[in-house]
Amino acid sequence: MHHYKAFGLNILSEIKLPEFSDGDVDTKHDLYIQSASFDLPTLEKTQLYRRGVRAGFAKDADENLYLHWNNVGSFKAMNGNHLIVNALVEDANLISLFTVSEALGLILFQRGLFLLHASSVQVGNEGWCFMGTPGAGKSTTAAAFIKAGCKLLSDDLTAIGFGNDGSAYIVPAYPQLKIWDKTADGLHYEKSELQPVSEGVNKFSYQPKSDFLHEPVPLKEVFFLHKARNRKPLVPLSAAEIPTEMLKNFPLPSQLLTDVALKRHFSQSFQCTRSARLWKKKRPDGFENLGKWVNECIPEQLIAG
Repeated sequence: MHHYKAFGLNILSEIKLPEFSDGDVDTKHDLYIQSASFDLPTLEKTQLYRRGVRAGFAKDADENLYLHWNNVGSFKAMNGNHLIVNALVEDANLISLFTVSEALGLILFQRGLFLLHASSVQVGNEGWCFMGTPGAGKSTTAAAFIKAGCKLLSDDLTAIGFGNDGSAYIVPAYPQLKIWDKTADGLHYEKSELQPVSEGVNKFSYQPKSDFLHEPVPLKEVFFLHKARNRKPLVPLSAAEIPTEMLKNFPLPSQLLTDVALKRHFSQSFQCTRSARLWKKKRPDGFENLGKWVNECIPEQLIAG
């Protein structure tokens, strides 16, 4: 058995998940990850692809949620506290990659967290979140803030919770940020301190395991990144745009957002605006301009270290 911590959960797992932080063996677990086979219901095609494989999705009469990738694995999420993994390959790294992404996202969805396809960092005492279409520069922007002294909160999948007073906070995920080879070079990361990832030969992972913090961080700034040259560099998101933009960045099968779940998603979208400012931001061209914007944004005391 393996003990981990991720997304605020104490996890007991039958499979190795090296992306996660080590957990406390004496702490009661919130999530049990089991390795076992199970029957799949009839699957629907989704908009999700990972490593070029399209995911299938299903929900059964008991509200259990399923994801399946051909020739990789099947996942069954139950009650927000039990994830069953049926591996169809022997590559442990590949199974771990698929488990810690959308499959774990099903569990977080069942627990009522607001989920975004986004990367997040801690700037001072604030949580800043970066979204955008593939290639917009979410991870690169996060990497630039981290290089300037900020802390990683999440990469690719950001989970947001709400306090009793309605304030929004980011639940830190786990200590891994995947960046492209050219990003590592452009931001002057020391490659000997990065790990190659199985997702692609030109990608590396930054893993700040020793100083990764798991305490929630108040959500204060949300940026929808784009590269359009004919738009202003920074404009506030209008109230009419908020639910649509948030919906575009939902990281799980769209079939999940119906009826009550869709209403909850819209409600949580607006709830974020009570805590955070939302912007449409043109990502600066080139690493030098990106670094300049980052240094203009973050507190002087943080730059000074």
